[in-house]
Amino acid sequence: MASSNTEQSKRDQLIEKFSHDEHFQRDLDRVVVVAIDPKSAEYVFDWAVKHFIRPEKDLVVLVHTRTIEATTMAPFVDTSGMIEEYDDEKRQDSVSLLKQYAHKLRDNKIACQAIAMIGNPRDEILRKVKEIRADVLLLGSRKLGKVKRALMGSVSDYCVHNCPCAVVVARPQEDTVPGDQPRRRSIFSS
Repeated sequence: MASSNTEQSKRDQLIEKFSHDEHFQRDLDRVVVVAIDPKSAEYVFDWAVKHFIRPEKDLVVLVHTRTIEATTMAPFVDTSGMIEEYDDEKRQDSVSLLKQYAHKLRDNKIACQAIAMIGNPRDEILRKVKEIRADVLLLGSRKLGKVKRALMGSVSDYCVHNCPCAVVVARPQEDTVPGDQPRRRSIFSS
């Protein structure tokens, strides 16, 4: 398992950290990185807690990457104040999102760290996975069509093909199937 004292990059900000008591901390044997964003956080988190995370064995590292959009304004206009204000707003949103889900992990007694990052999401997620030597990366899918995925790029697709560890892509749950029946969750259920 990777060291929990991993040095933070200048682009990273440790938002929250929760550890079990020393006895339980020694039993942690898997590092699970859960990449969240505002659109996918709820279903990725719920799926991870319900189907994947082992509270007594996993250290969960929540990550969120915010990007700074390049502004296109006239070259004689000083946009530095606007960019700083916009980034500060995005930073606060990132911190709030991470705190919300870190508190849920703490309430479930799951060891966790929450890290806010800045940059290109696919590059930063992979950098963090490599840096902490994660065993698994879990992230969501935006369900982009083929054309949009080709033009915009898919973070999950990139991570699946380039990540040095196992990658699990959680998809949003479809509420019903034709006939308004709940979706079958197992091939063995009727």
